[in-house]
Amino acid sequence: MRYWQEKGTPPRLLTSAAVSAAKGTVDAGYEIAEISKYLDFINVMTYDFHGSWESVTGHHSPLCKGSNDTGDHVYLNTDFAMRYWQEKGTPVEKLNMGFATYGRTFRLSTESSQVGAPTSGPAAAGVFTKEAGFWSYYELCTFLRGASVRLIEEQKVPYATKENEWVGYDNQESFETKVHYLKCNRFGGAFVWALDLDDFNGQFFLICFYLPSPPTSHTFSNQSTLCTCNDQLHSRPHPRPTITTSSRIPDNSFCATKADGIYVKLDAPGSFYSCANGITWILHCPDNLVFRESCKCCDWP
Repeated sequence: MRYWQEKGTPPRLLTSAAVSAAKGTVDAGYEIAEISKYLDFINVMTYDFHGSWESVTGHHSPLCKGSNDTGDHVYLNTDFAMRYWQEKGTPVEKLNMGFATYGRTFRLSTESSQVGAPTSGPAAAGVFTKEAGFWSYYELCTFLRGASVRLIEEQKVPYATKENEWVGYDNQESFETKVHYLKCNRFGGAFVWALDLDDFNGQFFLICFYLPSPPTSHTFSNQSTLCTCNDQLHSRPHPRPTITTSSRIPDNSFCATKADGIYVKLDAPGSFYSCANGITWILHCPDNLVFRESCKCCDWP
């Protein structure tokens, strides 16, 4: 990464990495401050914290720590992972948070069904993905018909049960909460794992959204206002550090009043503006291409 960054041979390509969210792996495997110098953005895989490899139920992508988490389990949540990468030296605007379009499943072994309930392995494999302990969104949303849905209030994510099957997943409300959290903390953005696990053909849309919702014992009201988890030592979001990269224009004025997105740069046909959280970036098309407003893309002149 350092070689290609320093070589500077055009066209300059973006470099990124998908990295672990597990503290033990992070400590053993990454020189965070060093790699952050050479990566344009870092995707923190904030999912698969829990799964059927464990003997009790647990949500695989909780936003916050659970009240019953002890030992190393206190690190198994999105909030800790994102802050840990930041505190170890990653500029906050380079950090992207992972959104999972799938659920992790368990087979309950007793009448208990709350978080931490005993299990005997994974629920049945999905009809399409055929992997025990894992359901794509279009598989789990079908399961929700007739299921009991509950909110894990302290972790800001839902789970559902039906008979002896248990699945932790994200829905529209928990995604909205996570989006507000990342914007409030000024992280760079989010990424999805993975598009092919979402309802990409719209085949299950009626089942998931237009039929009556399954019964739920809790509500998500006011969850979308979350900026920090209740038990976090940090009392406020960290301020965005000054960005020194040359791709940011000096006065930062163009995007100050613009919505996030990309815009034509009238005085430079081969370049364009990228606006994110009010910050202005100038990006460049590959050699011989120009930016077209009509498609928001680089194209042949």
